[in-house]
Amino acid sequence: MIRQRLPHLGLDIEHEDGDTVHVEYSPNRPDYATEYGIALGMQGILDIQTGIIPLKVGSSRWTITADESVRNVRRAVTGILATSGTLNDHIIKQIISMQEDIHQGLGRGRRRVAIGLHDADRLKPPISYHTIDENHRFVPLGGTEEMPVRDILRHTEQGRLYGGLLEGDRYPVIADKSGAVASMPPVINSDITTLTKDTSNLFVDVTGHRIRDVENALAVICITLQAAGFNLEGVNISGAGNRTPPLNTREMAVDLDMVNRTLGLQMTAAEAAECIEKSRLRAVPQGDQIRCIIPPYRFDIFGPMDLVEEAALGYGIDRMEPVVPAGRRPGKPHPTTTRAALFDRVMTGLGYTQVASPGLASEEAALQAGMRYHIRVANPKSKAHSALRTSLMPGLLEILGRNIHEPYPHKLYETGWVFGADASESLHMACIVAHKDASYSEIRSVLHAALYRGANIANMSTPPHDAAPYAKGRAAAVMVGNTSVGSIGEIDPDRLQSFKLRHDTRAAAFEIDIGLIFGNSIRQAAP
Repeated sequence: MIRQRLPHLGLDIEHEDGDTVHVEYSPNRPDYATEYGIALGMQGILDIQTGIIPLKVGSSRWTITADESVRNVRRAVTGILATSGTLNDHIIKQIISMQEDIHQGLGRGRRRVAIGLHDADRLKPPISYHTIDENHRFVPLGGTEEMPVRDILRHTEQGRLYGGLLEGDRYPVIADKSGAVASMPPVINSDITTLTKDTSNLFVDVTGHRIRDVENALAVICITLQAAGFNLEGVNISGAGNRTPPLNTREMAVDLDMVNRTLGLQMTAAEAAECIEKSRLRAVPQGDQIRCIIPPYRFDIFGPMDLVEEAALGYGIDRMEPVVPAGRRPGKPHPTTTRAALFDRVMTGLGYTQVASPGLASEEAALQAGMRYHIRVANPKSKAHSALRTSLMPGLLEILGRNIHEPYPHKLYETGWVFGADASESLHMACIVAHKDASYSEIRSVLHAALYRGANIANMSTPPHDAAPYAKGRAAAVMVGNTSVGSIGEIDPDRLQSFKLRHDTRAAAFEIDIGLIFGNSIRQAAP
């Protein structure tokens, strides 16, 4: 039963390994990063225990005082003390997995949020949050002897990965009363507070640039550690504009009519409130509204429509009957999709890999290919997206250049829209093959198969025609009847070198206009 209901929490089942089910959760629900959070959600869906899960935070014994020196470095700090718990390998793995998931999601690779987990019994309160210089020494996590900060940043894996997040010549640290460093966020912890199976009391610090971000992360940590059997004790925070975390609930209302109209149901306010409670919120019907109390770790709830989603999950997605929307005619594939799919089947059958590149492309790549784009972005934020592409070929050459470490042959194709000087759009397909013996004959046979199998065209001809990015005398136009629908040839070696391809690599390619092949029916004029 549990396995069948996991998707009803919004979890995607990736695979199963015996009694273990591997799931993927949405990044906006970091409380599902551990088995504990999933179990709390499952209790509601299965109607075992519903309603809000209160955070039970005891009185404060510890303090964190932030020095003014952190204000321009990484000013936000918060924390919690978790006591009287039991750790084993499995629980430690769960907690560290949660930590890393928050780092990568909410924390944006530790830039916005970084978490330090410490054996509290190895620290002496009060705790200070201040800055040090590059000569300060401590034992980094996994180390055996003290190192100056400059060497930690240069010679440890964590230092090389995250040292770039700190700017300037001052570095923030969490330290205890004796001056012992517990962590240098967001880079690395000290080795002295490493968690072990003998740890029963945890001290958790969370740092970042915004108070809201660190408090959101702390709320997730609190509900997880509480569910894992720890008692929570608050930590008094002061200095540099910081505050003691409130960890407060908040209220929000949703109209019953919005719930029923959105979900296609006819529930009463009491029934809708019961569904929301199964999503582990507190819900109270008040006339035609349901007033909800939201715990601090549910910062993914922004407005009434989010409460409608919680009602849907509590009601049970499996109980909802899908209904086809009323309409005069059913939908069908657009001719563009149908015709492009014909070529897709042929190209994949020939062993080519489909790629996709953005329509807003690099003008520099076009120049490297000996081509030019007509419509430029006025104030581009990036050189990689500076103009509307007029050809797919520069994008394919860029992809070849980024994958020179992969074994040859490289066989790629792309179907996508390109833009003319008059802003008209055309659906093109381009194909390229690269290896030491790539030739015009090889790519022409691929083109013939694509046109014959994809568009039932057998009367193709390829009269000589020089054009970039092809080598002079090794290119041709692609003619269907009396209409030129594209070009084909061997890529100029100088063009290959500009994309950093190996000296012994040759490439051949073609690009065709699918709209012209099917009689202009797919071309779209500019508005």
